Amino acid sequence: MTSTPTPDQIPIEEQPVLEALVSIKHRLTAIKKDRSRFLKTSTVIALYDELCVQLQRLEEIRGAGNATIWGYKNNVNCILDDVFVILSLCFMAVGKTKESPATYVQLLTIKQCLTGLQESGVFAAEDLKQYEDRLKQLEDFIKVDEAKSSTPDIQTKILRRKLDFNNKLLKELQDAVKSISPELAPIHRRLVQLKIELATLASRSSSSWSSSEVHHIQEELREIESKREDGKFMDAEGNVVCGQAAVIGLLEDCYDDCHNLLATKEPVPQSLRDIFDRLEAIKSDLERLVLTQRWTLRETDLWQYEIQLSEISALRTNGKFVNRDGDVEEGQALLNFMLHKCYRLIYILLTASEPIAEALVPIHNQLLTVRRCLLEVKKWGGDFTVRDLYPYQMKLASMDNMRVDGKFLDKDNEIPEGQGICNSLLSECYDIMYELQDSVVDDASDKECDNEEENPGMELRGSKGLDVVV
Repeated sequence: MTSTPTPDQIPIEEQPVLEALVSIKHRLTAIKKDRSRFLKTSTVIALYDELCVQLQRLEEIRGAGNATIWGYKNNVNCILDDVFVILSLCFMAVGKTKESPATYVQLLTIKQCLTGLQESGVFAAEDLKQYEDRLKQLEDFIKVDEAKSSTPDIQTKILRRKLDFNNKLLKELQDAVKSISPELAPIHRRLVQLKIELATLASRSSSSWSSSEVHHIQEELREIESKREDGKFMDAEGNVVCGQAAVIGLLEDCYDDCHNLLATKEPVPQSLRDIFDRLEAIKSDLERLVLTQRWTLRETDLWQYEIQLSEISALRTNGKFVNRDGDVEEGQALLNFMLHKCYRLIYILLTASEPIAEALVPIHNQLLTVRRCLLEVKKWGGDFTVRDLYPYQMKLASMDNMRVDGKFLDKDNEIPEGQGICNSLLSECYDIMYELQDSVVDDASDKECDNEEENPGMELRGSKGLDVVV
């Protein structure tokens, strides 16, 4: 067993492990960058098995009971974290979103989101509910691996530590919300909304908002201020209610933000402008991915944004961005808002990821499109002819014929993840088609066209017996 090192030391016993981890990272990076082919489940599983071997070696070197070393920011742990994140994204990319390795990057992102809420103090109980629900889901995935053995593997222990940290952080935030009395809760929620509105205004270009928008918020703040008696918020009986510090502090922050916005149209000082520009570019990219993720996103693409945001976050001192002289300048609220907004967008993209392998994504997207079209046709109703439904029948039959023994295969004839979802969508499309067929009416022009076909009796039959005359 190695002696406990300082955070920046790498024991000689860990050097072979470091070299192996670097090798795995390089191979993962190469796979991630290769857009000419889909990620293969077998490749991802093989690399994960290699990581597990190195983790086991590392645990033997460090000692099973020494959890402190795993938290050090030395080179081994940093590379290990990188490998775990990329592999986690790879698991999501091949559709294995409900397996424990896929939880790692989600746990890291939730940690950043919760930390951002804690730093800003701008959150209500409703903001925490989504994270609570997601953490419960991730815990269920981790418990599956924990139940496989009386002694969980080291990789499962790492995930459990990440999960426990998030749950602890979440509980602290929930306790902070609970400390606010029911009488003050509506005021607190409204102040949170106003704080976000002010940060949104600051993030926009100076020409896209007017001073009247800020004045309107100031008026509402004054209305809230008028409810205080001798500087305190009271209940109906005139008693001082709990949560004064949180609500009054948030009220004062909103006033400060209003004054800063009115005082200048420049959201951040020039010395911090580079940071703002980087965050704005990342935010724009992530917002575009939120809109187009179904067609353009490979989960591993998020790795580059995680790295950039980590670098920007590391520039802060005690949660504040400083200039070259170490001085804290104006614009902190905006920069932190942008940083946390980016992490929030990554969280949205991760949670929206469906358990479908890359190879099945084009099929899944086509089925979604067909279903949407059929639902629109059904919505508007009316009498349909065979000609009206013909394109949808042809599309469904062609996709049905892509299956082999009821399975969609990739180019290597392997069965990728997501069969249940795609088959369910296909079945749903057929069901909608049957409903629409009940409204089909005879049309003379359709019959004439059919008689002109070279093979009038040829049929294309889907898996559920849908006949398509071609």
